[in-house]
Amino acid sequence: MPITIDVRSGAEVAVLDAAFADLRMVDELFSTFREDSLVSRINAGRLRVGDAGPLVDEVLALCDRYEAMTRGYFSPWRAGVFDPSGLVKGWAIARVAEKLDRHGCRDYFVDAAGDVRTRGHSTPGSPWRVGIRHPVQRDKVARVVLATDLAVATSGTYEKGAHIFDPHTGKAATAILSMSVIGPDILEADVLATATFAMGLDGLTFIEEHPGYEAFAIDHDMRGYETSGFASHCAPM
Repeated sequence: MPITIDVRSGAEVAVLDAAFADLRMVDELFSTFREDSLVSRINAGRLRVGDAGPLVDEVLALCDRYEAMTRGYFSPWRAGVFDPSGLVKGWAIARVAEKLDRHGCRDYFVDAAGDVRTRGHSTPGSPWRVGIRHPVQRDKVARVVLATDLAVATSGTYEKGAHIFDPHTGKAATAILSMSVIGPDILEADVLATATFAMGLDGLTFIEEHPGYEAFAIDHDMRGYETSGFASHCAPM
């Protein structure tokens, strides 16, 4: 997937090299497309989950936590297959953000295939502008989030079609076209976007009950629905 790191202050080449090296390491461990990844070896029966190492243990613990928090709408398991992709991308972005913070970077933008973590400003006094892509018209955005120290994550049918499943039914979730979640933590925003997409428009109610987070959904009639505080984070339409 395309990954962009834009640092406006405090950047050193070595820090960016370390960030991308970490992203490559995460891909080597958790990719469902690489036959040699730990996830693929687990699913092929060539590796026990308990023998996969501390990072897999960490991801599994996080998956268990969010499966309970979302009432089962987020799950890394489907028909016995382990796929933590709905959590790992946000987790990987959070790891990059921690590295940048630790090295004194105070104005940055990390984008992994549309899931974004921002810190500080794009220019002095100006927040980062994060577009939520229109689900059908690729050259347009549905909303623009003004993001300062904010995470934005979107789940939908944009690129992969119906690939998110409702764990309760085992069927693809198709009630809406997209769900975007914003909040302070990219890992949590990413997981919540996946889980609430599976919930459909009921996911907005779930987010309303989740302090610090807001959401925006688009249905098949191209109508937008949002939580009560979402608009306060957006540029005027």
